[in-house]
Amino acid sequence: MIYIVTALPCEASPFIERYGLKRDDCRHFSLYRGQDMSLIVSGVGKMASAIATTYMLARNLKPGQAGGEEDLAIINIGVCGALHRRYLIGAPLLIHKVVDHETGKQYFPDILIEHPFEEGSVETHNHVIRRQDVLSGRVELQADLVDMEASGFFQAASRFLAPHQIYVIKVVGDYLDVADFDRQRIARCISRTLDAVDGFITQIEGLCTTEGDVLTSYERRQLEDVKQSLRLTVTQGHQLMDMARRYKLRTGRSLPDLSEFIQIEVRIKAEGKKAFERIRRLLLYE
Repeated sequence: MIYIVTALPCEASPFIERYGLKRDDCRHFSLYRGQDMSLIVSGVGKMASAIATTYMLARNLKPGQAGGEEDLAIINIGVCGALHRRYLIGAPLLIHKVVDHETGKQYFPDILIEHPFEEGSVETHNHVIRRQDVLSGRVELQADLVDMEASGFFQAASRFLAPHQIYVIKVVGDYLDVADFDRQRIARCISRTLDAVDGFITQIEGLCTTEGDVLTSYERRQLEDVKQSLRLTVTQGHQLMDMARRYKLRTGRSLPDLSEFIQIEVRIKAEGKKAFERIRRLLLYE
């Protein structure tokens, strides 16, 4: 299942049309559903995005399911502003770092699948940021792009899902210099990215639907033993399973022997992290 969160109806409309989504009977939000996809329009602002994201996930996850189940992903998609003109208008970027301007907190999606996008960072603000604010020094940016939703979305989604199940795609809509709000222009920017986004969604769905078939029972037991031996966190455990599935899908081979990692006696967290990075290199780059 793919969940999509947009701030504006004009950002949502290209997806509603492309995937034939139908309006859901929901009093609180504009919510749309289709086969294996749900979309919610949150409204502008990180608090609005956090509330809508929480509402959609809490409403749809089965009791006891929350906490990183592997058969779904959630994506925040919308336009953003860019200070530097090296980013073309309409260019989609997959975000690898989200910065909350007001709190200074940073969030890092775990991008473990191949994709066609340029990667970048986005800084979320409570208010509209103008180009002159940055050039005059009144606002100092720590990211490539500027928006008003990503940090609220990510913080809320991470309450339910692991970082590798949470994605942010931002489409450059202006250079922090827009004077008039043009819904049609925004919809066109989103529409031009749909082919690339659709291919990305297909990749995510492939990982979601093939998990049970790809890993054998022996491989699952070995991976569970590795998680316990290295004292991996819940997030690292989900990353390990995702990397293992990617390895098998990419190579068509069985997983390499991971028994050496089961024999490791982890006494401090740094030892487990070091061993986990060795596994990451083995599964992602062999």
